[in-house]
Amino acid sequence: MKRILLAIGSSEIGGGQKVFLTYIKEILKRDCSVVVVLPDGPLVELIQFYKTKIHIVNFNSIASLLSIAKILKHEKVDIVNTYLTKCSLLFSFVNIFFRLPLCCTLLNAITHENLGKFQKLIYPLLYLLLHKLCDGIIVNSEQNKRHFINVAGMDANDVKVIYSGINIDEFTTLQREKPRRNKFVIGAVGRLSPEKGHIYLIKALTYLKNIDFECLIIGDGPLRSELEKYAINENLDKKIIFLGFQKNVAEIMRQMDVVVMPSLNETFGITIIEAFSLKKLVIASNVGGIPELVNHKITGLLFPVKDSLALAKAIEYAYNNKNEMEKIGNNAYEFAMKNFTSAAMADNTLRYYDYILCKTPSNH
Repeated sequence: MKRILLAIGSSEIGGGQKVFLTYIKEILKRDCSVVVVLPDGPLVELIQFYKTKIHIVNFNSIASLLSIAKILKHEKVDIVNTYLTKCSLLFSFVNIFFRLPLCCTLLNAITHENLGKFQKLIYPLLYLLLHKLCDGIIVNSEQNKRHFINVAGMDANDVKVIYSGINIDEFTTLQREKPRRNKFVIGAVGRLSPEKGHIYLIKALTYLKNIDFECLIIGDGPLRSELEKYAINENLDKKIIFLGFQKNVAEIMRQMDVVVMPSLNETFGITIIEAFSLKKLVIASNVGGIPELVNHKITGLLFPVKDSLALAKAIEYAYNNKNEMEKIGNNAYEFAMKNFTSAAMADNTLRYYDYILCKTPSNH
């Protein structure tokens, strides 16, 4: 039985945390035992339902280094897999003294427009250091792999693309139920922060004059108040419903006719796969790793990033071509079934562990 330590730097529910939880559920079906390290938060409550040993660590405290050292010393694991940057760096530093096989799953880009000049200067160096300290890097798209190689100078042989996956079965049962709403429903799922581009979706809605629509926005974040005020100023407050954080995302997404992802940067987009699994039409910005998922007019529709008018035209096109959109939704579902299941993600990751274990001498 392979004993795996999985650590993640944040317990606030987002795309990375959903992938982390899905992966845990999937590998527990296999010949594996799991030790989980994470800070306190909503994710802890979800993981407690499963047969894992849990250590709560505050990665914002200097004392976390000592906590990590104690865990690595006492938990006899075969391999360590960290998620997110800060957690990966801390484990990599402490692991210098233990030399356990370690790989890091990095789901975000190194540099993006939200970073300051100093951060853009120092982050590539930190990632290069991380690359030197760990035994393998997992990223979630070919685009992000190129980014890591170009920005941080990583060796291509040490960066493995493993697409994130979802449990398709949790979504396919909902396909048989008919949506309850009568209007054309536009939806978006994601944290309400600048990089997710919700403002461009709301601006696009101001151009929709001939569609009786409703817009459901799932998610919370620092921009919620600002976005709500903008919607009121544009007389859209009766058409846009801000639902905040929701546990039953799939049930709400089932009611949508189109799912919009207007991100300014996105290495993958787990929401896209969730929409695919419900046979929903996805309209997404042509940025980052999204085009690896959304093939224009084949598995979805693409529009230029930050271009609200183009997004509005894409929504109108979907509204006026429902038969074509249904065909695209079916294509997307088949694509997801072949490439983005939780089982495929787990199998590919466990194979990568075997590769790392073969090339890394055991020191424990």
